[in-house]
Amino acid sequence: MKAIMYGAGNIGRGFIGALLSNIGYEVVFVDVNDDVVNQMNKDHSYPQEIVGENPKTNWIQNIRAIDGKDADLVSNEIATADLLATSVGVSVLEKIVPILSEGLVKRWDMNPDNSIDLLICENLMDADKILYRWIKEALPDKFKENMDQHLGLVETSIGRMVPIMTEEMKKGDPLRICVEEYDYLPVNKSAFTTSIPSYEKIVPYDPFKFYLERKLYIHNMGHCMTAFLGKLKGYTYIDEAICDLAIRKLVEGAMIESAMAISKKYQVPFDELKAHIDDLLRRFQNKYLGDTIERVGREPLRKLQPKDRLVGAARNCETQGILPLHLSLAIACGLFHETAKSPVSLLNEVCIIKESEDLGKNILSLFDLIQKNRKNIESFIPFIDIMYFDSRGFIC
Repeated sequence: MKAIMYGAGNIGRGFIGALLSNIGYEVVFVDVNDDVVNQMNKDHSYPQEIVGENPKTNWIQNIRAIDGKDADLVSNEIATADLLATSVGVSVLEKIVPILSEGLVKRWDMNPDNSIDLLICENLMDADKILYRWIKEALPDKFKENMDQHLGLVETSIGRMVPIMTEEMKKGDPLRICVEEYDYLPVNKSAFTTSIPSYEKIVPYDPFKFYLERKLYIHNMGHCMTAFLGKLKGYTYIDEAICDLAIRKLVEGAMIESAMAISKKYQVPFDELKAHIDDLLRRFQNKYLGDTIERVGREPLRKLQPKDRLVGAARNCETQGILPLHLSLAIACGLFHETAKSPVSLLNEVCIIKESEDLGKNILSLFDLIQKNRKNIESFIPFIDIMYFDSRGFIC
C-alpha cells in the first residue's frame, strides 16, 4: 500500500505521515524543501520525539520523498497511490490543486473506476467543499463525473499539537520532529469512497461537523485566546500563560461557552465536552513542547474571520442562545493585537459584526477595558461577571 503525504512539515511529518506509516503504508512525502526531501531519501526514516513527563522516541520507517516542484513525478505517484493526504497549510492548499488534478487525470485514464480518498488535514472550515470546487474547476470535463463517483474528500480534525521546530530542538537533524503524546485522528466517516483504514487511532464519526466545531471553536479558540492574553502579560510560552490563574479562568470560560453551544447543537452531553476542555487545559501546560505565544497568536486577522475560531464560536453561541462574553473578550484581544485599522473598522470589515448589535457592543466595551487595564488581566474577571447582570445596553 502507498500513501501520498502532501506536505512534510510539522503536521505532515509529526502526525499524519507517522500515523500512516504505523498503519503499514509506504509513505511518499511531497515537499518543496530540498533539504528535507534529500535527507528523507537518504535515511528512509526519521525520529519522532514524544515530549512530556515520559518522553520517548519513535522511528518512522518505510518512507521516501519527492520534489513537489516536479509536476510529472508527483502526478505519477498520485496516479498509483492507495491513499492521499494533504497538510500544506491553508494558504498553500489551492496551489497544489493543478498537480493533484493532473495525477487524478492520469489515474482515471488508466482505470476510470479507480477510487481514492484524500484526507484533508488543514485548519479550514468546509475544506471539503472548497477543495471540491477547486479540483472540479481544474479537471477536464470528461473526468468531472469520475471525481463525483471515485474521489472521497475526507475532512479530519487535527488535535495533536506540534510546535515549530527550532534549531536547538532539531539537534542537527532536519527531520527530527517533536510532538505531544495525543495522536487520535477523527475522520468524516461518510466521505470515504474506499474502505476506512482500520486502526485504533483513526476515529470515524458522522455527522463530522461536530468534530470540526469542537476542534476549531474549543481547541483552536482556547489556544489562540491563551496566546492573546499571554501576550498582554508579556509571556513567551503557552505553558507559562495557561499556568497564570487569571488567564486560565478566562480561557476556560470561553471554552465552556463554546462547549455549551456545541452540546446543545449536536445533542452531545456537556460532561463529555467539559472533560475534553479539562484535558486540553492540561495539554496546554506541556512545557516540553516549547510552544510560543508568537506562533499560536500569529495572523490575528485570519483568526478574526466570520467563520474562524473566535467570531465563529461567538456566532455559534448566539444561534444556540448562549451568551458569549468570554468569547467577546477573545475577539477584543484579537482586535487589540491587530493595529492595521481601528477596532470598529476591523469589527465591521473583518469580523462582519456591526458595532450596533449586542455582540459588537460587548466586544468594543471589552476592547476599552483591555486598552485601560491590559497589564491587569485579573480585573477582566469581575468586569465580565458584572456584564452578565448589567442591563445597560448589554445582553442579559
